Amino acid sequence: MSERRTFVIDTDTASDDAVAIAMALRHPAIDVAAIVTVAGNCSVEQATANALTTVGLCGGDAPVFVGSSRPLVVEPRYATWFHG
Repeated sequence: MSERRTFVIDTDTASDDAVAIAMALRHPAIDVAAIVTVAGNCSVEQATANALTTVGLCGGDAPVFVGSSRPLVVEPRYATWFHG
């Protein structure tokens, strides 16, 4: 078996990110040390809820931390109609 690698995932936890998180949590060679949520395709609150749901569904134990609630330079533009 290959050496385990440690990941910190920084995500807006839209649908594509949820799949990537699920794959990382279930991969035997990956240790997800933490997940940090940020606003992106949806609000940071929705991104955090999505990340927590994904971790729970996968039976993972990675801690989820709330990050930035908005982009640093531009106004937020959400795609909640798709990623909410």
